Amino acid sequence: MLPFDAEFLRWMLSDGAGAALLQPAPAARGVSLRVDWIDIRSYAHEHATCMYAGAVKRPDGSMGPGWLDYPTFEAAGQEGALFLRQDVRQLDALIRLGVDGFFRLVDEGRLVAPEIDHVVCHYSSQFFRTRIFELLAKAGAPLPEEKWFSNLTTRGNVGSASVFVLLEELVSSGRVRPGQQVFVMVPESGRFVVSYMKLTAVGSDAPRPGVTPLSASAAAPAGPPPLNLQTGNPTIERLVRQLARVWIDFETRLHQVPIVAKLESGRFSREDYKLLLLNLRQQVVEGARWIARAASQMDAERFPLRSLFITHAREEHRDFQLLERNYESVGGDVADIRGAAKNVGSEALSAWMFHRASQENPFDLLGAMFIIEGLGAQLAARWGALIKEQLDLADDQVSFLLYHGGNDDRHLDKLEQALGAGDVDDRMVDRIVKTAKVTARLYCLQLEELGNV
Repeated sequence: MLPFDAEFLRWMLSDGAGAALLQPAPAARGVSLRVDWIDIRSYAHEHATCMYAGAVKRPDGSMGPGWLDYPTFEAAGQEGALFLRQDVRQLDALIRLGVDGFFRLVDEGRLVAPEIDHVVCHYSSQFFRTRIFELLAKAGAPLPEEKWFSNLTTRGNVGSASVFVLLEELVSSGRVRPGQQVFVMVPESGRFVVSYMKLTAVGSDAPRPGVTPLSASAAAPAGPPPLNLQTGNPTIERLVRQLARVWIDFETRLHQVPIVAKLESGRFSREDYKLLLLNLRQQVVEGARWIARAASQMDAERFPLRSLFITHAREEHRDFQLLERNYESVGGDVADIRGAAKNVGSEALSAWMFHRASQENPFDLLGAMFIIEGLGAQLAARWGALIKEQLDLADDQVSFLLYHGGNDDRHLDKLEQALGAGDVDDRMVDRIVKTAKVTARLYCLQLEELGNV
């Protein structure tokens, strides 16, 4: 048996070839695809190599000896240094980057989602299709499933040839009509390059000679916290889309934070857990205070929002006690966690939250709540389960994370109520998004600076 990262590409890749003829004018008969623009972005400076051969990755993500460092080729082969590998743990990040790029193109005005008639997306597994669909839907920019064309179940994943085979089969299927728009996305995991292309069908409806129409299947998405807000309001839709982009960047940064990377690679220790709890407690203990201060700054016209903030503060004000009990249960002295100073990241995050909460009618703090409650809803339960498994703990020793994983969805419902009830204009959207961005960055800083007081 080979390790999964070596088996992955053996089963995910298919033999095949494809090509496209590029010329300055449409074909004499049938539909041709005019290239409107091509956009290619590399993220190799942000992510480690995902597809590689000639070495084996260590648990911390660094590369071990290369195949030439072994005394013989046989020794290199026995150690797995000659396998073609893919670090499948990184693929979710590639999905987030690909969908984030789609949102960027929409915000730049280069794409209008409802005007797209066909979507061609290269992906290696139906799993990734589902993740893409989910993310687009949650971000308020759904691309209906019937618009997606895929031949994965009939042709397989033919790597770099896939997009040419896909486009040929889409045009040959007879589904494309002159004037229709085709959006193409190709995420490339080897070195994290994502390519996009917008095409417009031109020419005639008459089929090309010798063409047999082919059937098509669909494709799809991945995930920030869902916001079920009113549709048909362009301002609210822009807010949801922008918050989704902030979340994608936030989650990408989170996975690069050393303590999170250590947890997700199975190298988490009891001392790591104690350090995390001790540092989180100093900021969490003030959470209800900044929410209450924000409530006190709401005027009479925003009385319902003030009530919502007060209710939220009441629900949050004992959370730090869960942290203390968890800390004590794994061998920590409760006097230590109560007397510890904030780390430099927590100082910055706390100061920022109180600064925004002290402004008149701090409606923009809903952006901060999107990040903090979203982290609880999307990641806390997963982190709690990983810590429990790796350290062989009981539920009541990870109760802070498990509680937020099970209850922050309810807090997000209140966030939806607040956003839905508020008079949100373009200026307020910008302010909410800015507050979400700053909060996300400072939350990561808090985790990056564990123990640095």
